[in-house]
Amino acid sequence: MLSPAEQANTKLLDIISNIMNIQEKTNIQLLRKEGELLFLIKDYPGQPVKYYMNKSGMSARWFNEIMKQLLASNLVAQETCETDGRRKLLS
Repeated sequence: MLSPAEQANTKLLDIISNIMNIQEKTNIQLLRKEGELLFLIKDYPGQPVKYYMNKSGMSARWFNEIMKQLLASNLVAQETCETDGRRKLLS
């Protein structure tokens, strides 16, 4: 059984996924880059920061600004990789 936080996270992911599907079908930008990056992180959790930056297609500067916002709002968690202390993993 999912905790309330996990249920909320699942609902958020479903909503963003539906909006992104509408975007693709209509070719109308409905989500801001923050939402797209949040979906990417929640859809593929546990990857290094560089993975998300490359997949998002954003510049490093824009990506880092959005990441600051997502981390500050506690929508994304950052952990240190167990095998390589220099790598930061997002979920």
